[in-house]
Amino acid sequence: MIFRSAAIPKKCFAWIAASCLLGAVACDQPKTGPRRADHAAAHSERYHPDTHSRTPARREVEPSASSQPTPTSGPGPVGSPVLFVNGDTVTVPEILEPILAELEKDAKQLPPQLYYSNLRRTIRRQIDLHVSTLLIYQEAANHYPEKAVEAFDKEADRRIKEIVTDRFQGVYARYEAYLKALELTRDDVKNRIKRQVMVTQYMRDKYKPLLREPPRRELFEYYQHHLDEFTTPERAELNLIEIPVDSMLGKPRETATKAEIDAARARAVARIRRAREELDSGVEFPAVARAYSKGVKAAQGGAWGEISPGTLQGRWAKAAEVLFTLPENGTSDVIETEEAVFLVRCGKRTPRQQISFEDAQPKIIERVKDEQFNKLSQEHIDSLVKKATVRPVAEFVEAVVAAAPRPAPPPLTTSDPAEQAEK
Repeated sequence: MIFRSAAIPKKCFAWIAASCLLGAVACDQPKTGPRRADHAAAHSERYHPDTHSRTPARREVEPSASSQPTPTSGPGPVGSPVLFVNGDTVTVPEILEPILAELEKDAKQLPPQLYYSNLRRTIRRQIDLHVSTLLIYQEAANHYPEKAVEAFDKEADRRIKEIVTDRFQGVYARYEAYLKALELTRDDVKNRIKRQVMVTQYMRDKYKPLLREPPRRELFEYYQHHLDEFTTPERAELNLIEIPVDSMLGKPRETATKAEIDAARARAVARIRRAREELDSGVEFPAVARAYSKGVKAAQGGAWGEISPGTLQGRWAKAAEVLFTLPENGTSDVIETEEAVFLVRCGKRTPRQQISFEDAQPKIIERVKDEQFNKLSQEHIDSLVKKATVRPVAEFVEAVVAAAPRPAPPPLTTSDPAEQAEK
């Protein structure tokens, strides 16, 4: 039994995320879900971790567009905090936990309007993934013997260990404190990961025997239509002595006169010419770069490593352009731009290379089979969705949106100088 990523490429999970589950089941479902014995408890803070702590004042900083959570008259649940999937339940924390780090990052970096727009897409994608996995798991749960289930357990433990190592410095106490804040346990996460692992293996076992070997003609057509994917661009090692004009000014450019800027440029050119004389006398380029360069790679002897055409922008664009006109070990004349002066030396050059069709065939076969697998898997997902009872989708989306991280409120501004000074 193989569960590593090599068994199924990561992109093979695209069939789950792209299943359009929400659109498929939401339009004709009742507005409320089935009432269960735990329905009242479902509205507790465990299933709705954020909305109970929110206040009307916090809602006022959110954008008024339709992409924001539906406002309420006061603190309390928004939407339905439980989604029922053929009788199984999915809770708000179960949806938020895998995407929380992504949402927290977006909440800090994006404007509120854009954040809420992205938020709904991210949540809907995660609900699709979670529910699609659960539907397949309901079918696959009794498919494997006990030893296989033990292997799924071990793989889930391994992946949790990776999470703790990568995100929590290997400290399980930190990880469990993080989960506790979400009203989740390590077993909750383990069960989710175990379902994903089992579903991946189940779909692989179900459809791998059905994947056909594409004929050579089909492989060659794929190769011709994707030549850029089998071509590596030209590359060259960039070694650079750089003197920004501003570094010779001794004051901010915006406070300098044109005469002062011209004088600074002349000093930069004189310095770069002395560097060129050192190179011509036989001094090694790294030593000259350390002595004369005022650029970002001066301490590294001006070594930028290999670059491709168009890689560098801004004040380095001209230097990069000149690089690809030089032979190996060739050095440019003085290069002057508005912002800086440069000397460029070309190290090793690697020409543009195109992988032959024969060499590309194994990768093409893998990609074509991936496409076959995704198509078969999607068709299977669609058949499960048509028979499934998933409700109440729209209300559950609102609950997850309401419990998601909030963007930082915009800073308060005032035109009253006295009030500004008091703040």
